Amino acid sequence: MNKMRKTLGQFFTPISIVDEMIRLIQNNGNILEPSCGDGSFLTYLPQHAIGIELDVQIIKNQNVQNIDFFSYDIKNKFDTIIGNPPYVAYKEILEDTKKLLTPYKKMFDNRSNLYLFFIYKCVLHLKDNGEIIFITPRDFLKLTASIKLNDFLYANGTITDFIDLGDKKIFKDVQPNCAIWRFEKDNYTRKTNLVKNFSCNNGQISFTNNHYCVRFKDLFFVKVGAVSGNDKIFTNPSIGNEEFVSSTTCKTGKTKKMIFNCYLPYLETYKDILIRRKIKKFTQSNWWEWGRDYFKSDLPRIYVNTKTRNKKPFFTHPIKAYDGSILAIFPKFQTDDLTLSEICDLLNHTHWEELGFICDGRYLFSQKSLENCFIGEEFYKFFYLDKI
Repeated sequence: MNKMRKTLGQFFTPISIVDEMIRLIQNNGNILEPSCGDGSFLTYLPQHAIGIELDVQIIKNQNVQNIDFFSYDIKNKFDTIIGNPPYVAYKEILEDTKKLLTPYKKMFDNRSNLYLFFIYKCVLHLKDNGEIIFITPRDFLKLTASIKLNDFLYANGTITDFIDLGDKKIFKDVQPNCAIWRFEKDNYTRKTNLVKNFSCNNGQISFTNNHYCVRFKDLFFVKVGAVSGNDKIFTNPSIGNEEFVSSTTCKTGKTKKMIFNCYLPYLETYKDILIRRKIKKFTQSNWWEWGRDYFKSDLPRIYVNTKTRNKKPFFTHPIKAYDGSILAIFPKFQTDDLTLSEICDLLNHTHWEELGFICDGRYLFSQKSLENCFIGEEFYKFFYLDKI
């Protein structure tokens, strides 16, 4: 991918996806494609549809305005907004565009991808009962950076359609897990095409049938694991000084023996590699250390892989150290082995797919998304146990 395409977040939409999205249009009226690229959508939309594109070199349609979408007057309202908003990390956004994002900073911070800003501004451009039909990364459902945006979407309407594309490789050169979705302003039915309810709790969007009423972080706190920055070098069964729960432990029960925050002459061979790790700044005095530590505690805990296809992803293990592929879940109440086993079983029987944590058969957990989610009423009984 060339540098300009990356800077502008240009990932052009395949025709099969365009067709699927156009079929979701329900309104008759004026149409906007806010970042139209090479005109993938405009080609198949009515002639009165308006396109906006920043990159003059790829404009092929006379209905396209060559401006930055964030300079487009908010007074312009539409019945339908459709497209594939640009996917650009905040640090890569053009400086001129960043200046135009200032009015939207109340909603976002410097971790927010440009496509999130697009979603927000497009809602502001909708007429009453207007619709947005987008293909975006599915991660906005659970992102910490999109908590306020998700609350805003819920307050202003309903996501009526959500088509999870799983691990399909939709765009060349980039592979976020994507979804096609339709949002309808002023629709408060909370019904989706999945015959499920559209809900938003703690800024996390879910499509559910069941009643989830227990906030995860009221019962548990979640910690991330240690990150070495180069597991291949630090994993050594012969001279490693600490056993780690790792990504394979759930399936095999086995841990990894690793050299952890300990200088050994063996590491000198790899000094140049280790000092150049990007996870934090390393110097001549700390080049052999890990990039991130794990939360050290003797408290009982349950482990879960951040990404896994294991059908029962939650597990227990006596080893206290855990690497960056693992989250550790600590109960905020007194517990014994029997209770911990019961909690683990309940977590493994929670409908995580309905809560939006499964994509194409793979569980996707993060510290914040797990802490902020809601789980079933069967967890209520743990509120009555003595607090730690």
